[in-house]
Amino acid sequence: MLEFNNVTKSFDKRTILDAISFKLEDNRILAILGSSGIGKTTVLRIAAGTIKPDAGEVRSDRRKIGFIFQEPRLLPWRTALANVTLVLKSNKMLTGKEQTERAAAMLKRLGLQGFEHYYPAQLSGGMRQRVAIARAFVIEPDLLLLDEPFTGLDLGLKGSLQQMLLELLAWRPASMIYVTHEPQDAVLLADTAIILAGKPGRVITRLDLDRPREERDHLYIQEQAGKLADLLTAKS
Repeated sequence: MLEFNNVTKSFDKRTILDAISFKLEDNRILAILGSSGIGKTTVLRIAAGTIKPDAGEVRSDRRKIGFIFQEPRLLPWRTALANVTLVLKSNKMLTGKEQTERAAAMLKRLGLQGFEHYYPAQLSGGMRQRVAIARAFVIEPDLLLLDEPFTGLDLGLKGSLQQMLLELLAWRPASMIYVTHEPQDAVLLADTAIILAGKPGRVITRLDLDRPREERDHLYIQEQAGKLADLLTAKS
């Protein structure tokens, strides 16, 4: 479980988040929507433990956390395989050979067999993002933090990566916080969506998506996305 209770955070005497509260249960997906600068990424950083709140409480039993960012953030001087293997170096239970084998198996699962020794500059944008997804999953995380990883991608590529992500979660369950500014993406992926708005950012609404993900047809997605879009527009 991950729980925020009245979490507040300021930078340079400017309050970014004000009394943020939510609960993320095991193997559930929470989408966080809001305008740029509202504090969505700050929520992720607090959830990851890289920064601490000024007030309020964060309760978490998460130990292994995977990140997927808008930019793949691959090291350009390392191959795809080496980028994925890098996050396993701290795992003293695995030999070097086992680390390489696990990383190669994850790349294969993501359709990158044969590209293990390519450098990021030799890969397409979609392939680089798949390497980033492999890097996040290879540690077998119990919490995934996604910071708008599909922004700027064409619809076909975005759809294929979203489907790949859901397949990985079915194979290796984990809880996930998905930051996005796209209501439709939130409805496609999440179990619950919250909207941050105001200055400082506060949770102004919560939408529970009660229909199983595999049963969300086009009409349902558009209706729920419309609700979120209207709220975003009204509060922006």
